[in-house]
Amino acid sequence: MIIYRYLSRQLFWTTVAVSSVLVVILVCGQFVRFLNDVAEGRLGADVVFLVMAYQMPGMLQLILPLGLFLGVMLCYGRMYLENEMVVLETSGVGPGKLMALTVIPTLMMTLLVGALSFYLTPAGGRESKILEAEQDRKSGLEVLTPGRFYSARRGGMVTYIENIADDGDHMETVFIMTHDEARPDRLSLVRAQTAQYRKDAASGARYLVLGNGYRDEGSPGEADFVRSSFDRYEIKIKDPAPVRKAYKYSNKTLLALWQEDSAEAQAELQWRISLVLLVPIVVLMAVPLSKVSPRQGRYLKLLPSILLHLGYVTLLMSAKNAMEKGKLPPELGIMWVHIPFLLLGIFLNNWVSLKLRLSSEDKNLSPHSPQPPTQKSMQ
Repeated sequence: MIIYRYLSRQLFWTTVAVSSVLVVILVCGQFVRFLNDVAEGRLGADVVFLVMAYQMPGMLQLILPLGLFLGVMLCYGRMYLENEMVVLETSGVGPGKLMALTVIPTLMMTLLVGALSFYLTPAGGRESKILEAEQDRKSGLEVLTPGRFYSARRGGMVTYIENIADDGDHMETVFIMTHDEARPDRLSLVRAQTAQYRKDAASGARYLVLGNGYRDEGSPGEADFVRSSFDRYEIKIKDPAPVRKAYKYSNKTLLALWQEDSAEAQAELQWRISLVLLVPIVVLMAVPLSKVSPRQGRYLKLLPSILLHLGYVTLLMSAKNAMEKGKLPPELGIMWVHIPFLLLGIFLNNWVSLKLRLSSEDKNLSPHSPQPPTQKSMQ
């Protein structure tokens, strides 16, 4: 128990440190993307952290297996370099015993990834979609901040709002600059005293309805601007986004996926199960790969091991996409991807004993090996 507690404590803190670094890297990337959405008025600043919290389980279900894999590599690799593993081996903790002591932390991580994959990730995805629907229902009135310029369509449309009414339904003193798609060198400048959004129920397209303003159109640097005034002017600002099937199935419950026979549903179901199976298989490979000698260095096997793990996950994703598109039959699915990596883990764990066995067999079959003395020679 003392050895188990020591190994578990070392492995726990190493895994937490590695996973924390990976989470910070991914969260920073997501945060930059959300800030861009806020700047363009597609998302409210008050819901950014809530959306990130809902998407966190989806990131953790991929980060935690990698964190445990690297945790085993770094923790056990350090113990090999500092000769702690030599002391443990003299105490009776061989490779098989070391693997057995790693089973309980692996089982706990497997249960955590299972909870994330089967429940928390789809639940967070559903809540995130609800927030996005609310932002779309608000039609952008609440997500825009008065007194700031917003650029959309890669700079093809710039919007400025001086004030939003207290009822949240109308905007006051609106300025809009757009490029003419047919003639990119011409600009359209619109200024209106009032504005509000209108959504077409039939097509789902959105329009910005401007009132009591004027429109200038022309080319910068030339004197050919044309001004026209209007009492009501509509601008189409957004087309309805297509529904992504894969994203729709990723938010379904486990029971709903189990009851549906479509290829997309079965691919999503097998993907969630694969994330759970991923944890024990990568640990099965990480324990023998962590063994290094002091002359080899701590990070000799780290980069190849990371590439091995990324190849494993990439192959799972590719098989999932192929199954969703009908390129892989549902009978085959994506579960076959685990077989070669499972066999590789078993081979790595038995490599030392297999090498010793082959070496002893080679010595017995060698013609120059010493022959046992006969009775005549002994006389």
